[in-house]
Amino acid sequence: MILYTYQSQELVYPADEEDYRKQELVAIPGGQLLVEKVTGTAGPGMQYRIVRLLSTDPYLYLDERFQPGRYI
Repeated sequence: MILYTYQSQELVYPADEEDYRKQELVAIPGGQLLVEKVTGTAGPGMQYRIVRLLSTDPYLYLDERFQPGRYI
């Protein structure tokens, strides 16, 4: 089946609310990172995966430290 629509995929096929509860915004110089909690509880064992970079600075998108999918 092909669905022709101008709506984004997230609006047509909404994600589970549990996915959004794991996400947090983290401030970085020049913008923000949307990160998802992957493992652990609060403390040194906590690991996050970068989901999205939110910035108006185009050079931040070229910085490998802020690539989506990278673990921090």
